[in-house]
Amino acid sequence: MSKPLSSLLAPGRIGSLELRNRIFMTPMGSNLAEKDGYLNDRIKAYYEARARGGAALLIMGSVSISWPIGSANANQVAISDDRFIPGFQDLANRIHGHGCRIAVQLQHAGVVALNDTAAGRPLLVPSVPKESTSDMGPLLTQEEIAMMAVPFTTPTAKVHYQVATEEDLAWVISQFADAAERAKRAGLDAVEIHAGHGYLISAFLSPSSNRRTDRWGGSLENRARLLVEVVRAVRERVGKDFTVWCRIDGVEFLKLEGITSADACAAAQMAEAAGVDALNVSAYADPDRSVGYSEAHATHIPGKFVPYAAAIKKSVNIPVITAGRLEPEVADELIRRGEIDFITMGRKLLADPDLPNKLKQGKAHQIRPCIYCYTCISRIFVGEHVRCAVNVTTAHEIDRALTPASKRKRILVVGGGPAGMEAARVAAVRGHDVTLYEQAPVLGGTLRFSAIVYPPNGKLITYLENAIREAGVHIRLGTGVDSALARQLAPDAIVVATGARRGAPPVPGADLPHVLTGDSMRAMMGAGTGASPQSFGPVVRAAMAMARMSGITRSPDMVRSAGKYWLPFGKRVVIYGGGLVGIEMAEYLAEHGREVVVLEEGAVFAPELQLVRRARALHECDHLGVARIPNVSEVSILPAGVRYRTQGGQLRTLNADHVILAAGAEGDMTLANRLQGDGFAIHAVGDCSGLGYIEGAMNEGHAVGRSL
Repeated sequence: MSKPLSSLLAPGRIGSLELRNRIFMTPMGSNLAEKDGYLNDRIKAYYEARARGGAALLIMGSVSISWPIGSANANQVAISDDRFIPGFQDLANRIHGHGCRIAVQLQHAGVVALNDTAAGRPLLVPSVPKESTSDMGPLLTQEEIAMMAVPFTTPTAKVHYQVATEEDLAWVISQFADAAERAKRAGLDAVEIHAGHGYLISAFLSPSSNRRTDRWGGSLENRARLLVEVVRAVRERVGKDFTVWCRIDGVEFLKLEGITSADACAAAQMAEAAGVDALNVSAYADPDRSVGYSEAHATHIPGKFVPYAAAIKKSVNIPVITAGRLEPEVADELIRRGEIDFITMGRKLLADPDLPNKLKQGKAHQIRPCIYCYTCISRIFVGEHVRCAVNVTTAHEIDRALTPASKRKRILVVGGGPAGMEAARVAAVRGHDVTLYEQAPVLGGTLRFSAIVYPPNGKLITYLENAIREAGVHIRLGTGVDSALARQLAPDAIVVATGARRGAPPVPGADLPHVLTGDSMRAMMGAGTGASPQSFGPVVRAAMAMARMSGITRSPDMVRSAGKYWLPFGKRVVIYGGGLVGIEMAEYLAEHGREVVVLEEGAVFAPELQLVRRARALHECDHLGVARIPNVSEVSILPAGVRYRTQGGQLRTLNADHVILAAGAEGDMTLANRLQGDGFAIHAVGDCSGLGYIEGAMNEGHAVGRSL
């Protein structure tokens, strides 16, 4: 039997660059630099953590070649002047100290150069963009609209275009070459020329945005001219021994006249002939389609870029790199079969910088999983810096670093959801004696239920459970905590993480037998104490009871598998509450053949989901035929349906076999207040003190664990 992941973990080479394995950090914009483009200690620590974690190469994403001109974000890294070189030299030294390599991705943002818009400078484009309308507007909260509007509302803001002239393009080419030379002088190991994702070079490559008739447009050879000339200029400037590659779109999705796979293969051959040492294959999509981002360069579909990368691999004689939600085992097989040579990981390395080292050490069970919630990427959309919902130290490597406790304490954690487990983990890692009590027979809390409808959440439960056991946390399941037990245990501090109250909201008819509340649905899955609805009948209720007793309901994967064959829901389901819970439940039920309608009092569905994830979830609901009705009022439940008033004032009725109340969850400080009143030192975290969902739970749990 071959060594596990022997292909993925094998050394590799690109040009003259020797690499310790085949795992790179994906070039991702971080918004962690200073507003003048300089590197600071925060961004250096962010990259150094990934170098220490065992990646072979870090690709610093979106580095501006001509800052502020052509730069995309307010806090974008710049390499447009010699004054930036010392910062890169220091970063390179830090990264090299961990046996890792570092490259910078050179970028001119073109039509999405928001700093140009804010300053009133024209946007450099191959052709004036066609008028279009984004479908994102209805998905946005008012807060998001305000944050995204900032570049467009400055006193100097103006949206206008400069169709690139010969002089403009000569200047762009020289800026790329100058930037590459600075990277070499700074001691960096390579440069990646960004020729994808709708930025300037990509815009020239795509027939959807390049409608020129001169030597820079028309034929593919002409559209690829800017890429070729940039590569040649960079190669001439840095010499043959410095490693250079480019990132290109293997295809453009959702575009009638976009880049095709055949176009990408031909452009890749031209780039190889011009002198690149490798090709990093990604994808792009119509930016006016809100689902485009999760279709393309941050794809929600595992392995979606592989066919396009493999096609390019067959077309060239240089290494090919690709990304796209590839699990290590899958990547290892793809490399072994010769379909690709290297992979990049972005979201995975934000969730766990130590992933490569854990794979090498045979400790894959210790890897903190990415749950593909798009928190990291969505924050960039609204002008904030990158962060991670499951790893609260991402972009906070300095201020949230764990240090040993000055005094060992006895800590009692009440509640085994993500907030409680994270608090217990951090406190135990710091050296405290931690005992965790959970009233249910399993850990996970509401997260376990959510893992049925959104499977990536299940991996987070598994990670946290493994982590607290390995940290030495004492776990007591099936046991609640009261003041008497707390006095018996005599802890120095109590962390209360008992979650939210999810009873029935004040809706007429909520007590009817075909109505399910959040608590009753958790009880169905063995994760709560509510009663199952009477409408299920004795046979169904007995079957669910047996499933709970047998332990089937303790496994989200088993419940999900069983749901392919049987679900205790009628054909027509109405969900009242179009938040995160309601939308994910709607998607799940629609996947299993139910006719689903979601009623929401507000205008925006699933505002708790981060923007990119929200767009994806709503797209999937639309694709599955889920009806979404916003701005409803006067909702009441009838014996066989639901009545509501529309925004226009009409009173309407929907037929329903079951009604799910996915609204009305609220914090529940009952136990925390009781224990505090009895004189205990209390720290309330997670949903018991107010709904914060996974990111809030992880943040609060980590913060309390650091403070104890």
